[in-house]
Amino acid sequence: MTSETANVATKPAEDNRRSLIPDGKMGTLGRDLSLEKRSQILDVLFFESDRRKPYLFRFVSLMVFSSSIAALGLMNDSTAVVIGAMLVAPLMTPIMAFAAALVQTWTKRIIESFAIVTGGALLGIAMGWLWTQFVPRVGPDSPVPSEVLARTAPNLADLGIAILAGAAGAYVTVRSEAGSALPGVGIAVALVPPLASIGITLAADRNDLARGALLLFLTNFAAISLAAGVTFAVAGFVPPRERLRQRAFGLGAAVVFVLAMAVPLASNTATKLQRSNFTVDAARAVQAWDSELRLEEVQIDPKQTPKRVTIIVTGEELSGDPEELAATLAETRGERIEMELIFVPQVSVIAEP
Repeated sequence: MTSETANVATKPAEDNRRSLIPDGKMGTLGRDLSLEKRSQILDVLFFESDRRKPYLFRFVSLMVFSSSIAALGLMNDSTAVVIGAMLVAPLMTPIMAFAAALVQTWTKRIIESFAIVTGGALLGIAMGWLWTQFVPRVGPDSPVPSEVLARTAPNLADLGIAILAGAAGAYVTVRSEAGSALPGVGIAVALVPPLASIGITLAADRNDLARGALLLFLTNFAAISLAAGVTFAVAGFVPPRERLRQRAFGLGAAVVFVLAMAVPLASNTATKLQRSNFTVDAARAVQAWDSELRLEEVQIDPKQTPKRVTIIVTGEELSGDPEELAATLAETRGERIEMELIFVPQVSVIAEP
């Protein structure tokens, strides 16, 4: 074969490779990526051909480890253990791959990346449920650990965190020299603990809490995908300008998904603010009613009419009339309430040897 024939034979492969690797400025830094650099980024995000099976084996193994660590940490109310689970979790890579494929409208890679994320999510839920069977720390009649509860009522702040983490994750992916920040991104967005929380609450027959944890995971997934896609586009990791419509379609789909998640998040945020304001008013009312008492907790059930409020106070003795406290609180709030007051005596004893 002549050298001219060899060049012709290799040209289609080179053209095909170049069509998959966009060029352009890398964001505000104005740096061009070399062909080698772009190839490295694609290799980090997509594991294809003979790299697929080893990658999936590693992914499944790390999901089992991370979700198991998260489940045990959640049930033991250990923040440090939950943080460790976030560092082990491998979900950020396929989500970054999904965002990159979405913004470049690579249909096959979109489906493959989404399938990996979905499989990992189901595995995380299953491990949370399984560990609850072996370590029955949570049940229908037992209190739910605070670490689990913290992941069952997401709000707009969680959406903001996920958006920033998604943008940071995409930036770190493009800028490998900033790779030291990747563990921090994984900790900030917390992808696996909500999945383990779903499994734990399902095993405890607390479907209402499971729905909240599922909402948190879906919020993280949607917001990360959107923010990462935008960051990839701004950074220049996209096809030429004539394909702007296709990129806009992918990002538009992500925007719709995020907005759909924002509706229940806004509702949760409003409820959280209402509880916070009510707690402040209750603390002031208790202080005005009996300055010797200390407010421990305020529990609100807004679904009941009138609104049911449980106030837990502690002190040496209860001397005032609870009806006066209820009347003060109702007047302050401007609404009718049904109050239950729980007094926990505080006893101080001096013992001689």
